Amino acid sequence: MEVRIKEILREKGIKQTYVCQKLQINESVLSLIINGKRIPSQSRVKAMAKLLKVSVKDLYPQCKVSRINYYDLGQ
Repeated sequence: MEVRIKEILREKGIKQTYVCQKLQINESVLSLIINGKRIPSQSRVKAMAKLLKVSVKDLYPQCKVSRINYYDLGQ
């Protein structure tokens, strides 16, 4: 699964600790998400995209929208 979160954070100059604080998640959880070892919930994906001011497709280029506001991030 291709995940672009790390690249986007780098491009925008945003620290992982900032994302963790805003999304109220542990740094180890964010690390697993960034490395594609954990698939985040729909609400967390949307919150992360909103926080980073990007689309879900920017975070997960391979995702498919199977219905409005539902993203299939793959496994």
